Amino acid sequence: MRAPWLVPPALIALAAPASAQSLDTVIAEALAHAPSLAAAQARADSARAGISGARAARAPSAALDGQIGVGRIDPQGFFGLTADNVTPRSARATVELPLFTGGRIGAAIRQATSGAEAADQQMRMAMLELRVQVVQAYAGAVAARQLIARYETLNRALDEALRQARLKFQAGDGTSTETAQAEARRAEAEAGLAGARGQLAGAHAQLAALAGHPVTIDADLPATPALPPSGDAAVALAMKDNPMLLAAARQIDAARARLDGVRAERLPTVGAYAEAASVRDQFFPGYKADSASVGLRASWTIFSGGRISAQTRGAAADLRAAEADAANARLIAEQQAIVAFDDVATARAVLAASEARLTASEAALRGTTLEVKAGVKPLLAQLDAEREAIGAQAARAQANGQLLVAAYRLRAIAGMD
Repeated sequence: MRAPWLVPPALIALAAPASAQSLDTVIAEALAHAPSLAAAQARADSARAGISGARAARAPSAALDGQIGVGRIDPQGFFGLTADNVTPRSARATVELPLFTGGRIGAAIRQATSGAEAADQQMRMAMLELRVQVVQAYAGAVAARQLIARYETLNRALDEALRQARLKFQAGDGTSTETAQAEARRAEAEAGLAGARGQLAGAHAQLAALAGHPVTIDADLPATPALPPSGDAAVALAMKDNPMLLAAARQIDAARARLDGVRAERLPTVGAYAEAASVRDQFFPGYKADSASVGLRASWTIFSGGRISAQTRGAAADLRAAEADAANARLIAEQQAIVAFDDVATARAVLAASEARLTASEAALRGTTLEVKAGVKPLLAQLDAEREAIGAQAARAQANGQLLVAAYRLRAIAGMD
């Protein structure tokens, strides 16, 4: 069975989108396009096929076999028969039904089922991790585009400031220092613009790789998704729904089922059978025999040379290893949940501080602009205020993106789809 969010990537990559795509849309397209998820889905399908194979061992089985050849038989006068050319041939049809396997089939089914469930959880974990990657790239693209807009505004203002500084210097009303300062600020802003454009190009390239086609982003990031209300709640959710923990638990079940299956090798097996056979020219020329029988067939390995004991010890060790891995996964998930919740709290505090900084810097920019118009301050003071506002804008955009990434990472650790 294919997961509902895995759709053929070709249907998505037919054309680049003409309008902006929301974060949720890009996430859905990345989930549909990701080769890693397709591989995880294939592994889950393979594990699920193992369940059908294990269950099929309980069903009747039918087999046909036969042979034909050419040769010569010399009975040496037995029963008065003489040597003759023969065409020995035989055919047999057998139907068997297992009645008692000592628990082998049940253990195999449990092992296959647990393995398939573990594969499903591993695929779910890969999906949640991919979602975080998309959010990180999308947030970086939005922040870079906002920064580019502010730098372009600053560069236009700096062009005018540099022009006026040069005119004043030529008219004797300004100094070469003022011109040099304007040129330095212009170069700094140009470098910042180039850096922001590089960040945007990198984020777009990553989004295109994830989604399978070029992505047009929204102007702003969406609101932070629902999160656990406290660190304790985050840990509780992680202990209950974290895919890594659920996969580890299923691996324990699979290892325990394998151990049960190996131990069942010490027990006999009983099955019902029905068989029909036909033989020609087998023992002497003209020999004919047809037979049919029904009954029970039993098998019991009473000595295996230590093979079953060795397999039992190995399966028991695998079970202990799976239990240790699960305990380690619980420790990791608990630590990750605590750290992720703290990261969200930190990101919220940083965002609040950056918003306060942006508000203050924009107020300072407005005041400085009025003072420059009134002739109280030089134009370079306005440019410095504009540069501070850009820094505040960049800090806010980065903090907003970091909060969104931290939120989706916490949701992934808590197993919140």
